[in-house]
Amino acid sequence: MCGIAGIYDPRHSVGLSTDVLRRMAGVIRHRGPDDDGFFEDSVVALGMRRLSIIDLSTGRQPVSNEDGTIHAVYNGEIYNFRELRRDLESRGHTFRTKSDSEVIVHAYEEDGSECVQRFRGMFAFALWDSRARTLLLARDRLGIKPLHYTFQGGALVFGSEIKSILCHPKVSREMDLEALDYFFTYRYIPDPLTIFRDIRKLPAGHILEATDGQISVRAYWDVPEPDEAAAEDPALAERLLERLDDAVRVRLVSDVPLGAFLSGGIDSSSVVAAMAGAMAEPVKTFSIGFEEEAFDELRYARLTSKRHATDHRERVVRSGDLSLLDDVVGFFDEPFGDISSVPTFLLSKLARERVTVALSGDGGDELFAGYERYRVDRDFARFDFLPLSLRRTVFGALSAMWPANLRGGERLARFGHA
Repeated sequence: MCGIAGIYDPRHSVGLSTDVLRRMAGVIRHRGPDDDGFFEDSVVALGMRRLSIIDLSTGRQPVSNEDGTIHAVYNGEIYNFRELRRDLESRGHTFRTKSDSEVIVHAYEEDGSECVQRFRGMFAFALWDSRARTLLLARDRLGIKPLHYTFQGGALVFGSEIKSILCHPKVSREMDLEALDYFFTYRYIPDPLTIFRDIRKLPAGHILEATDGQISVRAYWDVPEPDEAAAEDPALAERLLERLDDAVRVRLVSDVPLGAFLSGGIDSSSVVAAMAGAMAEPVKTFSIGFEEEAFDELRYARLTSKRHATDHRERVVRSGDLSLLDDVVGFFDEPFGDISSVPTFLLSKLARERVTVALSGDGGDELFAGYERYRVDRDFARFDFLPLSLRRTVFGALSAMWPANLRGGERLARFGHA
């Protein structure tokens, strides 16, 4: 994990301050404790904090092209960077490092902003083209890496985290009441809103271009429509496993120790199985357990660890220990209602004792409808033919009587207020 921040100010309406840029990078030092880097000219200032993963010795940022007219800062990993590098070298580009970040500037030289179509990975980057006087911000297809910005008076201030943007003295901290309403409805604030009225998230699969004091935001990718015919393919399960193995394999490229979060569920266990099949040494796995037996899944994690002979570590979360809440809250820039952030924080601390990179099964439940709410929504969809007023009356009354400890109560309440 790295962090980026910067200012684009062609009209000098907010000011390109070296001190401000250093503070913007400094507050996200936790994202990149290994190094920092800066670039400044009369229009743009770029900063970054680096967590070294690939090309530890020469992979510093910002990176530039051969003649120093293009500069970029970047957070993430581009998994197909070696293939892209070979292609770009065959087209005459010269590389000075072995890092994946340098691929960005040379791919941009070839394809402009469409270069993002070639990147397989998770990323957020800012690229300054001094010849075209254009700043390009880009976020990966699924929005794994965060990127926030504010635009006012022809100036753009951006950062991996909102706390970087708030370091600029001219950025307002006024709350967005619409975003607050979304939070109380969904327990998070959806793109492109943030809790601050003037700060926005760059949505997943989008790019932002700033030229002549104007910005444009557009999507470059969206989730494709499902192929209904493919669902009948008898080889679908085999193809899925091939995709999973390939996805895990490309994520094992690292110059630092890596491991895996192992909950014992199907998703993380599948990732660990794929890692074990691709690695020569035992996979380092990490698990969090709970004192309450109903929530504890360590027994399943241990079964997976034993099956794949992993180098396993685990820790138990003790009830009543609130000492870490200040630390957890400090890493969030806006309200966030997922309580799993607490054990995830502890799991990350446990893993960091031995590895720098950890794979996880996050996203599996979303892709394969593993959460209870998907089944509840499917069941409630049978009543979509009812008028909205009747649904609100009937299901609103039912939700008021629904025992709080029974499943479906929260979804029932939302359906009754749709």
